[in-house]
Amino acid sequence: MHSPIRIAQIGLGPLGQMLTPYLVKRSGIEIVSAVDIDPSKTGRDLGEVSQCGQILGIAITDNLDKGLADADLAIVTTVSELQRIAPTLKAIIDRGVNIVSTCEELSYPWTTQPELSATIDTWAKERDVSVLGTGINPGFLMDFLPTAATGVCHTVQSIRIERTQDASARRLPFQQKIGAGLTVEEFQSLVAQQKIRHVGLTESMHMIAARLGWQLDHTEDIVEPVLAKPGHCAGVLQTGRGYHNGREVLTLIFKAAVGQLIHNGELIESQERIQINGTPAYDLIIPGGINGDIATCAVIANAIPIVASAAPGLRTMIDIPPLSCAQETPEE
Repeated sequence: MHSPIRIAQIGLGPLGQMLTPYLVKRSGIEIVSAVDIDPSKTGRDLGEVSQCGQILGIAITDNLDKGLADADLAIVTTVSELQRIAPTLKAIIDRGVNIVSTCEELSYPWTTQPELSATIDTWAKERDVSVLGTGINPGFLMDFLPTAATGVCHTVQSIRIERTQDASARRLPFQQKIGAGLTVEEFQSLVAQQKIRHVGLTESMHMIAARLGWQLDHTEDIVEPVLAKPGHCAGVLQTGRGYHNGREVLTLIFKAAVGQLIHNGELIESQERIQINGTPAYDLIIPGGINGDIATCAVIANAIPIVASAAPGLRTMIDIPPLSCAQETPEE
């Protein structure tokens, strides 16, 4: 019988708290520690903070070294920006601990931040550990899944991907990240500061291009508000475009708003959609869409055994084995 993979949870914001109950239920893994710098959480039991319905006997610490002492793999759910998370990654790697992180810019940083990517890759290889950035998006729906969908094609001319969601059921930080409740002026000001946007859309385009062997001339990432009523925002409409030889070959459209999605007077239904213009050409639609918070927790949990045994270095979703639901028996 294999020993369980020992997990350190780093970061216990809303997503980290939501993740804990899913990890507790998984066979083959064991949470051994939890780390967060919030004074209101340190010293408390992880089960209490995460509201997973049971005391786990794991006291949250603000000491990263202490939290990593017995861990095989760290799950890092802290920030979206690679530059900000890099020191934490370095500290974890130095302890010889593998990493799965929800940092969006870590999902495919090789094109956008090549020097830092190479540095992280070197750190990981020197310590014989693997590092992966993933989640539902980026990490699966708008990058990995479309590339897998091209596996039945002889040729591909272009790909269009749309993720449309009612964000009412999403956690508060996500709703804030898409600008729900802001005036148009506030929205535009925060867009200019890059504080309102779906982080990772550009990384998704580059991940797809890398997997298909395409060289993109350039990319665009355009952020607009979805209006709840005149002058007030319900969410965001973000469009990414990737060009090859001057032709648009990738179109990624991310729409998220609280309540009904209406853009230019049109009611938009929640769904996931991948349109492949190729041989053969086809259209994949998931009606109703996929809840991003629940699915992100699943992607992270399912990535754990893959990353724990992956080749050392900075890994991405296109160079590790495909994820699947890692449970011993079907749930009744």
